[in-house]
Amino acid sequence: MKTASIRDIRLSFGRLLKSVQDGESIAITSRRKVVATLCPPPASKPAKRPWADLDSWLAAQTVRSDRDLAAMISEDRDDIR
Repeated sequence: MKTASIRDIRLSFGRLLKSVQDGESIAITSRRKVVATLCPPPASKPAKRPWADLDSWLAAQTVRSDRDLAAMISEDRDDIR
């Protein structure tokens, strides 16, 4: 773990922030005593894709043989005319 004084933080925050982004932790010191730790956030779980389980959902659906798609379309067209 790197250490950096408050003065180092003020003068080179960008460089230290880059180190933290790369996964390194930095102990911040004041008068040679550690007063804080600057570290990257904990790893979070990857977000679930909205359609990740689409295949399993489709497999669980029952096939409705009582519906004839062609007849439904024909009826719908007859209503429009």
